[in-house]
Amino acid sequence: MKKLIPLIFILACAACLPPAAPPTPPKTAVPVRLTPEQAKKVEQLYYKAVGAYSRNDMTAANAHLKEILVINPAYKPALELREKIRLATKKN
Repeated sequence: MKKLIPLIFILACAACLPPAAPPTPPKTAVPVRLTPEQAKKVEQLYYKAVGAYSRNDMTAANAHLKEILVINPAYKPALELREKIRLATKKN
């Protein structure tokens, strides 16, 4: 009987508490409108980053990716390549 009293107390107190706030939805990336010049620059930088990654020059690849993400933070190929580089450098 003594073990049931704390359990009953906890259940009674839980009923008095206000309901928990609903979780906030995750922020979604807002599409960025790029000028044709910006889009071309992003594409060129991405190919440079891929080339550097292929040569195993992670420093240069990261530098190109940073430039891309300044122009377009939601550029999915750059985000994916950055994650590949992070995993590759983490293993070493």
